Amino acid sequence: MTTLLRIDASAQQQDRSLTRMLTTLFTTELLNTNPHVKVITRDIGQDPVPAIDHRFIHAAFTPPEAREDWMADRLALSDALIDEVVAADIIVLGAPMYNYGMPAALKGWIDHIARIGRTFSFDLARGDYPIEPILKDKQLVVLSSRGEFGFEPGGPRAHMNALDPAIAACAHYFGVDSANIQTVAIEYQEFKDARHDRSVIAAKEATRALAQQFGRSAKQTISHLTDQSKNKDKTMKDFPTHTIESAPAGAKPILQAAMKGYGFVPNLYATMAEAPTILEGYTTLSAIFGKTDLSETERQIILMTNNRLNGCKYCMAAHTTLSQMSGVPEDVIMALRNDTPIADSKLEALRQFAIIVNESRGWPAEDQIGTFLKAGYTPQTILEVILGTALKTLSNYTNHVAETDLDPAFAANVWTSSTAQAAE
Repeated sequence: MTTLLRIDASAQQQDRSLTRMLTTLFTTELLNTNPHVKVITRDIGQDPVPAIDHRFIHAAFTPPEAREDWMADRLALSDALIDEVVAADIIVLGAPMYNYGMPAALKGWIDHIARIGRTFSFDLARGDYPIEPILKDKQLVVLSSRGEFGFEPGGPRAHMNALDPAIAACAHYFGVDSANIQTVAIEYQEFKDARHDRSVIAAKEATRALAQQFGRSAKQTISHLTDQSKNKDKTMKDFPTHTIESAPAGAKPILQAAMKGYGFVPNLYATMAEAPTILEGYTTLSAIFGKTDLSETERQIILMTNNRLNGCKYCMAAHTTLSQMSGVPEDVIMALRNDTPIADSKLEALRQFAIIVNESRGWPAEDQIGTFLKAGYTPQTILEVILGTALKTLSNYTNHVAETDLDPAFAANVWTSSTAQAAE
């Protein structure tokens, strides 16, 4: 049986807490997808664990066989908290950003979880890295809220984000490695404007999608254990998602470059790595497309239009994030996501022509070409639209056949339109 451990760290009451709203949504959707999941709930925001003190430290570092009665009493709560983590397969943290870092309640909980002999071992024989985690193979979902915005890698406030790195640094105490951390964050809370409203909607969609993904995964695991014969046929999910270490030799340098540029290896790259030639082709063509005379906004119009028409939910979320980071106007991004006209007539002409090239399979009518040229574009632009269309064929089709999982960095911009549903 899959077990979910839900931790709420917000100091706010339920009706005022955005993170509690997200953890409740995650739990509900997970149970709707798989009613057999067991749920353990711990509200450390409303019922904080006491701070560790010298007595706790003394007790924790005393070997169990040498502990006095008071030591066992002092560690009883810590033992109970650790037992909950041990039992969990999935941990969901409701972790608001307080003063750019984690709530004191969450730090207190982590301090009780990080126990020598329970969640980590320590051996100086290992040299400069004496700590080794004991727990493993757990999944962590961080559901957060931030008063400001731009805390993602590459964002304008990334350097101020002391919450996500701290959670990631301590995750090994929970049995979680960095590849198994999913983060969804609501932003713009202090601004209380349309951007905040959109962020709430996007976070809800991302949370719902993650919960359903975990619920289906748990079902599949149960099915596999119950009757392996039902799973003899190869499925699309058998496409491997490579790490730098597991990737074929021809893909390793490209994945290493991605890690350096993004701070992580996007799952699209990790999937393409199974065939290094397509990964090389995609990254090379992407770099070439970046050399066109088009503006970044124009390039994203071509790419996102194809993503939408091809029903690629992964690429819609990824390019929404990249567009935001590149300064593409918000109204343009929303028009591309929602298939609505762009206010700028020239940019709208580009969007319409990208649609024509895709839907006509490269056979635009003469009058359609004429209209595009009259909008201010050139024959060169026509060929560059074709280049962008070809580029997205590689990524969109790969994501279709491999059912690529969405990276945490893109999860806040998950895309769920009628177009995507129709493409499933």
